[in-house]
Amino acid sequence: MTGGGRAAGRLHAEVDRPTGTGRDVEPPGSTSRDAGLAALGVRDADQPVFRVRDADLPALRVREASYGVVALPLRRRLRHTTADTGELVQVVLRLVLADGQAGWAETRGNGAYATHHTTDSIVAALAGLPAVTDPVWNDPAALAASVARHCPPAAMLLDVAYRDATARVRGVPLAEALRAEYGDVLTALVPGSPGRPGATAAPSATATRGATAAPGGAAVPGENGIPTTLPTHAAIPFGTPKEAAELTASAAVSGFRRVKIRVGGDPFLDSARIAAARTAADRVSGAGAVVLAADANGGWDPDTALAATPWLARYGVAWLEQPTRPGDLPAMARVRAESPVPVWADEDVRDAADVHTVADLAAADGVHLKLEKAGTVAALAEAVAAARERGLDVALGQMDCGRLGCATTAHLAAGLGLTVAELWGYANVAHDLATGLRLRDGAILLPDAPGLGVDVLLDAAHLVPVGLPGVPNGAPNGAVLAAPVPIPVPASLP
Repeated sequence: MTGGGRAAGRLHAEVDRPTGTGRDVEPPGSTSRDAGLAALGVRDADQPVFRVRDADLPALRVREASYGVVALPLRRRLRHTTADTGELVQVVLRLVLADGQAGWAETRGNGAYATHHTTDSIVAALAGLPAVTDPVWNDPAALAASVARHCPPAAMLLDVAYRDATARVRGVPLAEALRAEYGDVLTALVPGSPGRPGATAAPSATATRGATAAPGGAAVPGENGIPTTLPTHAAIPFGTPKEAAELTASAAVSGFRRVKIRVGGDPFLDSARIAAARTAADRVSGAGAVVLAADANGGWDPDTALAATPWLARYGVAWLEQPTRPGDLPAMARVRAESPVPVWADEDVRDAADVHTVADLAAADGVHLKLEKAGTVAALAEAVAAARERGLDVALGQMDCGRLGCATTAHLAAGLGLTVAELWGYANVAHDLATGLRLRDGAILLPDAPGLGVDVLLDAAHLVPVGLPGVPNGAPNGAVLAAPVPIPVPASLP
């Protein structure tokens, strides 16, 4: 396993500090107060369902902040072009509000191939935060945005944990708070909605260029318009054609209507694996009932990718994700221009600026966004809005994670109105750190409990406080604070 090294305490988070000794609660209509309400998932003071009274705001300030590292063993190795591991190394953050309510978040530490940050760098960003008595904690949204400039995964932890805690205080699911904050703006940009061109129909398994790469299966809306179930896909790692067929058949039997297959290695082997997956899916669910997608994780050069697109199209692949190496958008634009299969960007897209660059170069038909790359929910929502405005399809992904991380992505997808999302990752975790998230018939059942709606079973005593009062970076006697050791996961967890 790759743990957090012992140099974490040496690095300081670059935090923009407010002037003065902290911001007091301000009257309605003030700019900073409106920003604070937005951080709580409230769009304005007139929002009838989510109104937060001035007297409530002090109770929502952070009282405690602590973090740790957890190793989650996998049922099957995670294997693709840029990863080969038998465990997920997760960094977790716990925030406790003044009223005692806790909020949690997790992010991948051993996913630097996509996030560009290791367990060490994420832990360093958290260890270097000021103590919670520092005025920067008066505005967690601004703190997260500041941290996002140098470590987006750490910023994600801050943003999600605070949103989880405040949504729990208000008694609403996080998706509901997100829909109140962003839903009207994003819905107006959905292709096919009033004022926006484009079709909204899901493609068949033999989708061609120009079709919206929407999912197999449809979300089931609840009474408030927020989905109660969210279709997701199964992922097929590197392996033999026989293994691809077996895993695809198992996914189809379990109700999945979308399967993503890792490619980007030997194209002859990849072709055989895709063919085996298509045959297995059609045999179990009927011809074309299961949508196939392929993810090369940047493993091919342009010529190899272009040579692969005819057989990808022949087997009805709905889209090809990141066919060429990240950082070379002209190469991906060349593939996209000549490919009969839609091309999506993943590793090349982190924020709204990247979305616009991809669109300007006509490098992709869609984008695969992740909160781990964007850093904050606000930045992610901005990227979603940019993609929709530029006519690009949008998928919400995640680094493989446990139930805590998958619940985060599920609430984001539901709250931001996204129909293509990766939510299944926890199903490959042998022993998890949380309970309360269920997968049925190829879809996630969105928790309707407040906040993220999952229960974290970690002992807070295992966690390390950020910025211990009076001790620089929490380092006793000036010594370098070691990153926390992996937390044992209760064996009773599924």
